[in-house]
Amino acid sequence: MSNERYAKLGAMVIDDQAVVRAMMGRMLTQLGFGFVAEARDGAQAMAEIEKAERLPSVILCDIGMKPMDGMSFLAALRARPEIQFARIPVILLTATASGELAERARALRANGYIVKPVTPDVLALRVERAMAR
Repeated sequence: MSNERYAKLGAMVIDDQAVVRAMMGRMLTQLGFGFVAEARDGAQAMAEIEKAERLPSVILCDIGMKPMDGMSFLAALRARPEIQFARIPVILLTATASGELAERARALRANGYIVKPVTPDVLALRVERAMAR
């Protein structure tokens, strides 16, 4: 399942549940990502991204977190004036799918979303699609 072209790339997992971050991190490592950063909410993720020497090549972000949820994080990331921030592919993670969610995600330029629980095959497909755009 490992993809050598991801070996020099990094990913970030943003989720308020440590077990989800660990599981997603393992799957991303199995996909071949060279490093995986973690954050417990959108605010911590923004702080980590702003000080990072290497930006993640893809971000997996839960929607339901506090104090900064996934939609607010995505809006803040896309609003940054630095073009490299706006271009990072973001895949939203959600417990339920809805048309309203899909519309909001599209409006914020999300690169996709995955309904939990996440399987390795679905993750690989969504990451591939997001990275190709």
